[in-house]
Amino acid sequence: MMQRSFSDRCATRPLLCATVLAFLLALPPAVSSHQEIQAQIDALDLRLMQQPGDAGLLMKRGDLYRRHGDFPAAERDFLAAEQAQPVAEDLAFFRGRLQLDAGQPATAEQSFSRYLNDHPSQVKALILRAEARLDLRQPLAAAADYSRAIFLSESPAPELYRNNALSLVAAGEPQWPAARAVIDSGLTRFALEVSLLGLAVDIALAQDDLEGARMYFSRVPEAIRSLPQWTARSELLARLVAVKPGERVAALSTAREELLARGLQLH
Repeated sequence: MMQRSFSDRCATRPLLCATVLAFLLALPPAVSSHQEIQAQIDALDLRLMQQPGDAGLLMKRGDLYRRHGDFPAAERDFLAAEQAQPVAEDLAFFRGRLQLDAGQPATAEQSFSRYLNDHPSQVKALILRAEARLDLRQPLAAAADYSRAIFLSESPAPELYRNNALSLVAAGEPQWPAARAVIDSGLTRFALEVSLLGLAVDIALAQDDLEGARMYFSRVPEAIRSLPQWTARSELLARLVAVKPGERVAALSTAREELLARGLQLH
């Protein structure tokens, strides 16, 4: 007997279907997403009963288990996919994502590196490897990955520029000019991006470039400047402008500590 679709059943039982849909729509997003992932896992269970050992299906189900938070089940599927023939082409990428989510940055970095050896232009793999490298306290290597991701992206997001710059900030003061250059490059695309302007002000203040800080400030909308983080930047700029020579070292130290704290937010 042919299995009737949900839409076919709704044609004959509209009240029941309306009730089911109303219930699903009323669920919190997290619950709804959880149920959707479980439904996809169940569907793949059935397909794998018909196609046991299919590497592509195992890899897809393993990634769903990862998103579901069941890391052991995800690893079992990935191991099975690794032993299947032919091996799924993107397996190293998906294993890297699992390892990164599971708090294993070293093995994740290795998996992404293996994948990138064969797919050097895969932007998502570069971004994820950068995250793993930051967890491993390798900010310059992470910055290189972010830089290449920006170069390869047709429309790089502001966050890519910010993470690239923050990686360079985390690498230490000698890299701050390079970090600022990354931000300036991002601002050529996103002239009013507040997250980039804020980091640009932070770097300029840490470099004791008060004119540069004022220039970035001038591009920030007035309504934004009243926010607490921007008020703090304004007060720090005013302090550096008015400070006596003997107090300047302490004021600059504050600016640099705040900048480095932002750099550490990536870890």
